Amino acid sequence: MTPVRDDERGAIAVLVALLAVFLIGLSAFTVDLGAAYVSDRNLQKAADAGALAGAQTLTEYKGTCDNIRSNSAAVNAAHLAAIAVAKKNYPDVSWTEDTTAWKVSCDPQLKVVNVTFGNSGTTDAQFTGVFGGQDKVTTNRQAQATVDVAPTAKENVRPLALCSAAFASAPTNGDFVQIYYPGGGFSPPPQCPTAGAAGNWWTLDCPNQPTGSTKELEDQIRDGCRDAVTVVPGQGDATTPGELTITLEAACDTGPSGDGACMGGDPGGIDSGQIASAWKDLVMTEAESLFPVFCVEPQCSASTVEGSGTNATFPVYKMVAAVICGYRFSKNEKYFSTTGACAGNTFTGVGDPDNNQTNYIVIKYINSRTSGSYGESDCALGAECDGGMRRTRLTG
Repeated sequence: MTPVRDDERGAIAVLVALLAVFLIGLSAFTVDLGAAYVSDRNLQKAADAGALAGAQTLTEYKGTCDNIRSNSAAVNAAHLAAIAVAKKNYPDVSWTEDTTAWKVSCDPQLKVVNVTFGNSGTTDAQFTGVFGGQDKVTTNRQAQATVDVAPTAKENVRPLALCSAAFASAPTNGDFVQIYYPGGGFSPPPQCPTAGAAGNWWTLDCPNQPTGSTKELEDQIRDGCRDAVTVVPGQGDATTPGELTITLEAACDTGPSGDGACMGGDPGGIDSGQIASAWKDLVMTEAESLFPVFCVEPQCSASTVEGSGTNATFPVYKMVAAVICGYRFSKNEKYFSTTGACAGNTFTGVGDPDNNQTNYIVIKYINSRTSGSYGESDCALGAECDGGMRRTRLTG
């Protein structure tokens, strides 16, 4: 019986040796495929970062999607930004751009600019080559990001309403505009002849902060609103000024809402307390600001402001991005800047009437990227409803 046992032991030894080779090979493939998986995931992160960087670069340019897509300087700047950021996120000598993927296109249905970017990288196979596998594993990854008009702002919103008739449609990036405010808080200025809210200077309370306090208003001007402000949804379905008026008013029929689409009036005068000092701080720091806009003729068929004083309601028609470059809230409360971001400002108060009824703020239109919701925007880039507020998102 002893020889039989020796034969069995020899067979087992051969089987173990064969299994060992198989297991080692399997382990080799597992290690190399794991490394390739990690490389693939890092390449996706790099592609995501590159596409988003390209989209963010395009937020600096004005106009319609077609204007942006046909702007070779803008597209080239976005491409260079995408490459630089992607390489930084995949710091390996094997990194290369997938040049066939790069594309800036328009989606007229979703009203967005699409930015597509791709890259590839190679991972050395440490073990599989020994077993007849590939010595290197190359993977390719792509990503898509979009640019559109943001419907929601979560930072830098200042509690002061602008009148839609006070500035041109589709504000031009870099333009300076002088926007008048009602003298004494009761009568609207010529720029906005049909909008009245007795006892209100078009100053607002931020969403969920309806205090009516002058000190609170000062803080909201300096720091921006705490909660998000949202453009009234559904405006894309309105095809006439009358329909737009109905949409805006219907959204605020029950008064100011917590979602920020209907902002309530604050009775604080724009020259009371330290409110002027708060605006001066923003001028001096060149802070980006977002202003809610309410609708009057000719954009709407009638003023959408209702009520008076603290009961005034301002449906948010759109948002405008700007830098504040000056103000005159009375003959004593005034300040202007013509340097830095406000270089070129010609509104300096020279020649103003010597009275307390000439009240205005000077803003410089800009494009501003802001965080917001993932809901669809009703506004196309470059349309009248586009106030320069931009949103970028990864979408693929």
